[in-house]
Amino acid sequence: KKEARAALDIDEHAFVAVVVANLLLYKGHLDLIASLVEVADELPEPWTVLLAGRDGGSRAKIERAIVQGGLANHVRLLGERNDVPHILAAADVGILTPTRNEGLSNAILELMAAGLPMVVTDVGGNAEVVVDGQTGLVVPPRDPKRLGDAVLNLAQDPKRREAMGDAARNRLAEQFCLSVCVERYCALYEHLLAQTKPNTA
Repeated sequence: KKEARAALDIDEHAFVAVVVANLLLYKGHLDLIASLVEVADELPEPWTVLLAGRDGGSRAKIERAIVQGGLANHVRLLGERNDVPHILAAADVGILTPTRNEGLSNAILELMAAGLPMVVTDVGGNAEVVVDGQTGLVVPPRDPKRLGDAVLNLAQDPKRREAMGDAARNRLAEQFCLSVCVERYCALYEHLLAQTKPNTA
């Protein structure tokens, strides 16, 4: 973690959160910025939020919200990156806050695999992957107050986020790794095939 932070010019003792999502309005970056404005004075200094992802047309709005919220020294837009694992190694918490249906997010799985506790909105399959209170915190969409409180909660409790990060990594390995998914798909197909076999009696 120390080397990853040094490469990103981040204080080794800082609280660091990361978002890996293209800059699209429905990804919820503006809600996240609003939530950070609410809790900025309470977050432990120094702190940094890294936003990694290519511009999908919302970068200017996000940049403006960061500046207007007085967060220019804390929130960094990294653009599209090919070193995401390196960025995750520098982080303490992962965040994903879509405002509408997300499906099952690969980003959540990747961040959990890196041992990061997650703060996510209850959209799509997010709450199926992140167990609220165990592997992260699940909050309602379009609710910057609850989102900010969740980020603040983990920022102020290193032991809790470490335990959640370990639980997140374990849950991913047990429930969402490739071998488990293949086994479950095979069982499903076998069950469906058994249901469609003609009755020869």
